[in-house]
Amino acid sequence: MIELFQEALAIYNLPLTALLGMVVFYWLMVMVGALDFDLDLFEGGSEVPDLSADHGGGSLGGAMLTAGKFLGFSQVPIAIWGSFFILFLWLAGLILNYRFNGDAGDRSLATAALLLIPGGILSLAATKLITYPVAKLFAAMTDVATESLAIVGQDGVVTTTALDHQFGQVQVQQDGAPALLNARLHPGQSPLQKGDRIRVLEASPEGSFYYVESTQPHTLP
Repeated sequence: MIELFQEALAIYNLPLTALLGMVVFYWLMVMVGALDFDLDLFEGGSEVPDLSADHGGGSLGGAMLTAGKFLGFSQVPIAIWGSFFILFLWLAGLILNYRFNGDAGDRSLATAALLLIPGGILSLAATKLITYPVAKLFAAMTDVATESLAIVGQDGVVTTTALDHQFGQVQVQQDGAPALLNARLHPGQSPLQKGDRIRVLEASPEGSFYYVESTQPHTLP
């Protein structure tokens, strides 16, 4: 155990240990209620407002979309995916440095940096495998939500950082599990922010998202 602590706090493993410490701190804050559990899915940045929407972004957005689907980080909340990835990367760093980076006290920083490459690849694969059941669960939630006409007229909240006529997601409480929906405002309406209250108006013609309206008493412009 002492050797494990020494390895974890060694300079070549310290950055990953610090990252893992931040992850643990985040989940502790979630457990005590100081932070909300972030259900947001990966949005792909401004060039890809909504990964699950049908309209496309730029070439970078397309690459991120493909990577997100392949690695799974667009299919589960990014907080869950990132936590597992950092955990596996930390474990891989410990093991690879212990086995392939000389003796304790004489390990190379350059070798440790190179070992991040196989460590990262292994961590991506392990994260994909372990989050697969979670991705299936969220996919089922989304499918049910999309197919349910009963959603129209329901109230919910914005779950993405912003929602406007181009991108956004909302969460609507149904009987059972809450449903995550791709949502848009009609053009000309003021953008909404995360946590704002909405009401679902109608499904889009192609059925890929729902139009919503604000029910906030004081929506910021």
